[in-house]
Amino acid sequence: MDATTLDLAGEELVVEFEPEWTVNALVDADPDGDGARILCGQEIGSVAVTAELWDSAPPLDIEGWQDVSEVSVTWRSAFIDFGTTDQGSDPNKRLDLPGPGDYRLRVHGCNRDDGDPRDDADPIEEYLIQVWPAPIAEPTVHKATSQTFAYWSS
Repeated sequence: MDATTLDLAGEELVVEFEPEWTVNALVDADPDGDGARILCGQEIGSVAVTAELWDSAPPLDIEGWQDVSEVSVTWRSAFIDFGTTDQGSDPNKRLDLPGPGDYRLRVHGCNRDDGDPRDDADPIEEYLIQVWPAPIAEPTVHKATSQTFAYWSS
């Protein structure tokens, strides 16, 4: 993570779009496909990321999360890389997909308001990313309770 975002990239390993955070201040998808950005609460630091691939929409579980949002993205690659941006891309930091196509990303975030820089005793910023094949649909905000979300969406 760098510059307040966690980038989700395809084979190009580069995400070059300017997200529109005023509606959904958690995740936005590249309108050209093969990329998305998650807005983090800290500018530079470590975050915990768990990614899950589902066959269809997983049950919605918002308990314990500050913010939960969904976006659609057209993915041209066979995997999602989680911001490694290395030419050698670490396979442990990516999620293999069944193939190119339209997907839905549901992102859960917590501990987004706990300061920058973080002290060792502060809770780690955490994200759960759920991905499944789905037709393109409008972005959805399921929960928005963090100060970070409120700041960027105003």
